[in-house]
Amino acid sequence: MKEQMALLVKLQEQDQILDQLKRRIREGPQKVKEMEGEVEILAGNLEAGKNRIQEIQKLQRQLEAEVEDGAGQIGRSKTRLLTIKSNKEYQAILKEIEDTQRTNAEKEDKILGFMEEIEGLNQEIQHKEKELSAVRARFEEEKRTVEGEVRQAEAEFAEVEKHRQDTAQAMDSELVARYEHLRVRTGGRAVAYVENTTCSGCHLNIPPQMYNELQRRDSLKHCPNCDRIIYWKDRAAEVEGDMSE
Repeated sequence: MKEQMALLVKLQEQDQILDQLKRRIREGPQKVKEMEGEVEILAGNLEAGKNRIQEIQKLQRQLEAEVEDGAGQIGRSKTRLLTIKSNKEYQAILKEIEDTQRTNAEKEDKILGFMEEIEGLNQEIQHKEKELSAVRARFEEEKRTVEGEVRQAEAEFAEVEKHRQDTAQAMDSELVARYEHLRVRTGGRAVAYVENTTCSGCHLNIPPQMYNELQRRDSLKHCPNCDRIIYWKDRAAEVEGDMSE
């Protein structure tokens, strides 16, 4: 049983390593996707700025055409003044000229506002283009790094998985089945050491009699609190092992 427990502890250590490698393999593509999302957001903001400039330029051209039409109308109205004899009609044309001039002035103010906005947007776009270029370069570099890490994790996973199969084959099949069942129930940790009568899995004390029996290492024990398979952790043996290395 002592040998089987040692293999069981080793099996759990291998499974924990495999779980960590699975997370690394799974999180790699997620990290790349998140970075791609950041690039897409910056590219979208840049495109929105460019679209806004096109929209403003269209409105500006429309206003400029209207101002030009208004100027032509003012010129024609002034020409008409030279031929008008009625004071009432003369005053009406003067008012028409004033209204058109006021409207043109308002449109010219809007045109100036559009020009200022375009200038600001162009500066902002230049800044965003530099930022996007830098982010894309960083993304490509980080993507290569992450993909390399995933390939390394996949290679490590295959190697540890092979060792894990060898460990499981060297163990009693019923013990492996019990371990697998407990591993699912306990969220990945089916085996826990006991030190000073305390289970490291649930951090609760086991009965003193069970602790004494556990140190003999001649039978399989379960923690009465969390049901994990438990074993005695011999600190003295660990120290001897460290000193001999």
